[in-house]
Amino acid sequence: MKRIYYFGPILLALILVLGTTRLAAAAEPTGTVSIKTTSVAAGVGVQWGEGTLTYNGKKYPFTLQGLDLVGVGYAQVTAEGTISNLSKLSDFEGVYAAAEAGAAAGSGSATITMKNPHGVTMTLHAVQEGVQLKLAAGGVNVALKS
Repeated sequence: MKRIYYFGPILLALILVLGTTRLAAAAEPTGTVSIKTTSVAAGVGVQWGEGTLTYNGKKYPFTLQGLDLVGVGYAQVTAEGTISNLSKLSDFEGVYAAAEAGAAAGSGSATITMKNPHGVTMTLHAVQEGVQLKLAAGGVNVALKS
């Protein structure tokens, strides 16, 4: 029994290390995005924009609706970010919602992390200072341009 007792913690540590490595590998960026949005009025927010996905060395234009940008004095706002878990281009489209239920989206006022039903994760960082990124109540709808 003593051997099992000592082997148990080692096995548990090995499982944790392998599990953590697998999660880290799944979160590796598979693409990048850059987004440009136009403000309707200072402090009101943005409901639409367009961007470019860079995936497998190619650039794909897309539109988005439902990303609120709260900030005073910006007529045009840009954001950049990464895409994770994208295995085929068509999975990029869809409605993105907060990546973790019950948690505030993003890690700060200028960052937001969201996920679509295909498991694709998008993390955006506002380029300008003083801009707060928020998801609209219905999420952010992303569609590739034809």
